[in-house]
Amino acid sequence: MRQRYEQQMQHLHDDLLRIGSRVDHGLADALKALANANPELGNQVVAADREIDRTHQSIDEQIMDIIATQQPVARDLRTLLAIGAIASELERTGDYAKGIAKRVSRLLQQSPIVTPPQTIIGMGELAHTMLLQCLDAFVKRDVDLARQLGEKDKQVDALEDEVNEQIRQMIRGDISTLNSGLILIEITYMLERLADRTTNIGERVIYMVNSATEVIND
Repeated sequence: MRQRYEQQMQHLHDDLLRIGSRVDHGLADALKALANANPELGNQVVAADREIDRTHQSIDEQIMDIIATQQPVARDLRTLLAIGAIASELERTGDYAKGIAKRVSRLLQQSPIVTPPQTIIGMGELAHTMLLQCLDAFVKRDVDLARQLGEKDKQVDALEDEVNEQIRQMIRGDISTLNSGLILIEITYMLERLADRTTNIGERVIYMVNSATEVIND
């Protein structure tokens, strides 16, 4: 029974990393689609999101099965709850990547076609770095790495303000760019929310590690 329990926990861990990897690739492709005006790449992100949703559902089912059949001890129960919460955050992060990809396609249908400000590309790269960092923190159970996400999130917020001001200036200079500008504002909002999700994951990692330490100390 113990061996099966350990196998179930390992499978759950692997599935979570699988979601993380797919979200990582989806966000990278969405950002490439934005930077390179590549709608086909964006379409691939939308299609791949369905597998993220399926894996998320599988993780929820596995957690319920383990709780019902294995009656995990407090430390493992907290780990299970943290994994479930992280999986939900990653699924939402994948939704934002999909949303960005969809808006890239809409952006390229506008006339005139505008080039996204370089600041928004930098904002996306920083958000992507945060995603990789929160996953790394989970794998390493690294609380310090998880805590560093808060500072990066503040940088993303500052970049959002800068990008939105650049977009407003673009629209004021040429009203025909209004629709494109509104789409770009939606993209910046999604990047900001995506960064928030990675910060939430970092907080879940901190909770998971600290809870395990408290149980051991008790």
